[in-house]
Amino acid sequence: MTEQLPPADRVLVTIHKRLALLRVEGRGSFKSSMALREFGISALSTGCNTIVLDMTDCIGLDSTFMGTLAGLATRLRQHDRERGVMILLNLNPRVRGLVATLGLDRLAQTYEQGATPEELQNILTLSDSLRTLDTPENNRDETTRMMIEAHENLTPLTSDNIPRFKDVLTYLREDLNRHNPPGK
Repeated sequence: MTEQLPPADRVLVTIHKRLALLRVEGRGSFKSSMALREFGISALSTGCNTIVLDMTDCIGLDSTFMGTLAGLATRLRQHDRERGVMILLNLNPRVRGLVATLGLDRLAQTYEQGATPEELQNILTLSDSLRTLDTPENNRDETTRMMIEAHENLTPLTSDNIPRFKDVLTYLREDLNRHNPPGK
């Protein structure tokens, strides 16, 4: 019996007309959050009004990744109030729980594995054109700023997020100030 290894952590992406499709494999983490944000902003600038994430092979998400998604969902709604939508497909129960706990399901339509509506099934056929999202190393300050932004995106989603991320945000801000003292 061979032990199956978890999928490598990566995000695959494509744009088709006004739709951006992303597939999260392994864990969605802070390591790919900057590239995710840049891809999402670029997709919106080209006219995308729908962002779909296929989470079939996703085994976990950290708060920075979810906060980045929250920021993109908010931008999407601001960009196209009538039709702008983020959709998370094929969530396993664990990932669905994480999304619900942090309130991301208030900004995105979510569907568990096997519950994808028929009208969304065809979107997954675009998988053939997916490419791996490049996730270059970011410097420490860029990463810290991005993590602050992501957690700030999450705090208004549920009243529990304010105390949940208060200490994280304090630490990140202090860390950033320690490496960038005022007047420098």
